[in-house]
Amino acid sequence: MPRVNFIFALHFHQPLGQLKGVNEKIFVNSYRLLLDVFKSFADLKFTVHVSGPLLLYLAKNHPEWLEELFKLGDLGVLEFMAGSLGEAILPIIPREDREAQIREYIALFERLSGFKPKGLWLPERVWEPGLPEVLGKLGVEYVFIDDSTLTKTGHPQDLAYYAWNTEDSGQLVRVFFIDAGIRYILPWEPPERVLEYLVSKGREGDQARLVLWGSDAEKFGEWMDPERSRSWLYSFLELMRRSRDRVSMTHPSEYLMEHGVRGLLYFDTGSYDKMLEWSRGFFRNFLVKYRESNNMHKKMLWVRRKLGSLDSVPEEVRTGYLLSQCNDAYWHGLFGGIYLAHLRQAIYEELIRTEAWAERETGYFRDTGVRVGMVDFDYDGEPEVLVETPSQNLYVKPDDGGTLFEYDVKSRGLEHNLQDTMSRYGEPYINKPGFHPDWYRRVSWRIHLWSDDTGLYDWINNTPFKDMSDLALKKHHVAVGEGNEITLRALGGFYQYGSTPVTVMVEKKINLTDKGHAVTYRIRNMGDKTFSTRLGIEYHVAWKIDRENDEKPYYVVEGVSRDVSESGVFHTERITVGSAGYPSIVLEASKPHEAWIAQLASLSRTEKGFKEMPQGLGVMFTRQLVLKPGEEYEASVSWMLKA
Repeated sequence: MPRVNFIFALHFHQPLGQLKGVNEKIFVNSYRLLLDVFKSFADLKFTVHVSGPLLLYLAKNHPEWLEELFKLGDLGVLEFMAGSLGEAILPIIPREDREAQIREYIALFERLSGFKPKGLWLPERVWEPGLPEVLGKLGVEYVFIDDSTLTKTGHPQDLAYYAWNTEDSGQLVRVFFIDAGIRYILPWEPPERVLEYLVSKGREGDQARLVLWGSDAEKFGEWMDPERSRSWLYSFLELMRRSRDRVSMTHPSEYLMEHGVRGLLYFDTGSYDKMLEWSRGFFRNFLVKYRESNNMHKKMLWVRRKLGSLDSVPEEVRTGYLLSQCNDAYWHGLFGGIYLAHLRQAIYEELIRTEAWAERETGYFRDTGVRVGMVDFDYDGEPEVLVETPSQNLYVKPDDGGTLFEYDVKSRGLEHNLQDTMSRYGEPYINKPGFHPDWYRRVSWRIHLWSDDTGLYDWINNTPFKDMSDLALKKHHVAVGEGNEITLRALGGFYQYGSTPVTVMVEKKINLTDKGHAVTYRIRNMGDKTFSTRLGIEYHVAWKIDRENDEKPYYVVEGVSRDVSESGVFHTERITVGSAGYPSIVLEASKPHEAWIAQLASLSRTEKGFKEMPQGLGVMFTRQLVLKPGEEYEASVSWMLKA
């Protein structure tokens, strides 16, 4: 009777920035359950990877659980795999960071457990052909990738049931393939069906045949109800006990000792099948689809440059920087990902904290309190304006309507990107009537000349053909004057039906203050006709999320506090946004306006239908204007933190 080897590998992971309540719920429902299972079936063999962010969380909050887990390693029940400290997508980070991610994870795991893992769990199984050079150099003996990467390269599927060698620059690593077939039935179908599948992959006379199940531990107890998970696992593992003559549960290193590898193969870029679908075949496409993802990635590279000249970086700073590369906030499939604001905020906190430390250590500002530079920050071929001080950063995109796309608070303990809001994109799963993806990036300082009948609902929900000018997206010219005063200017058109466009000039003057900045806006009719419009000056604010206690944010207008989900139209000049444990975020205009206030929210598909995911608070300062030829309107808006 054919006998097949079976590797049962569980990947435990929660991302940097996960809400504490979510972490604790998963710990109770899933991680405790799995520890009980491992103990109850200590005569079988399991392979385990605990991601770096989760390992740090568990070491701080549940060290007793880790201690019990490590004891099972001593007994030979578990084989542990290494990973990257920040669960980073290795190919998209600098080469030195790839090495640091793995080296720091191994050092942390060895310090906590006494084990030095031999293999590596590849985050999101994102493979690129240059990885063996890094893995081999660091002594990683084996890695798991998906069988879709094998077939994408053109190799037959049957080769996935063995281990193989691959190399780059002479550095060797052994490769195991996660089998998609078993991943889609375990644990969703009865245990007998899974056994049948395993046995079907055996071959008479071939003792090296192997099936690898490698997937999320959270499927047990979180994705699937805890009691059902417990029942399924106990039934399945009892079946494994009774079927040792047909299925041999083994560890990867044990398999390699007994059966070795089949030979040498090379592979294309790849990941699991769904990731290939979501990324259109290549993970880096997420950096193109989502400007917010690219923003975080390029911020990471900018901070890396500031760290580059330092010979020594303290462990706390180094760890924070590596955690900022945690993959979950950089991409999106069906659930969460980049749309989860608390994950993005955690990334920025670590990046800003690291950046401020590096600036202090290198004397980045030296004798000046402000640095203004023109840099192609996002690598799109157009320069951005970077205004940096020891306490704040303002990143401005002239070719996208002269907008503010990043606004960092760098004060110690307050690190936060106030402009970390998320635009709504067209996603394949969103077919909800009335949903219109954002036609521009939801950031700040954008000027609109709305039709007279435009209202709050039209703005926040993207009713088509309401903006009567091209200024919202117009490329602005930049001038830097004395004292680093920055001026943005653009000429655009106001388009009236059945009439030639009216030329309109917009000017934005930026001045830094001790606790923030102010922008003075001038809108001037440069044409020879009068026009009527509703001027809109747009801001979006990312409140600080309370990840520990999940206290709700609010905003205050005219002395009344309101939940951020409550939309409204107010005649005011001042809006305050508040959240637990963080200074008030204040927007204040130089004169009263009609202020449209609405929560910016995206749609997420859940098992219970669509759910709104808060992304920030939208504020539109509006005023009805009639501008004759040569006339102009001027107003200023300040944005500051106030204790």
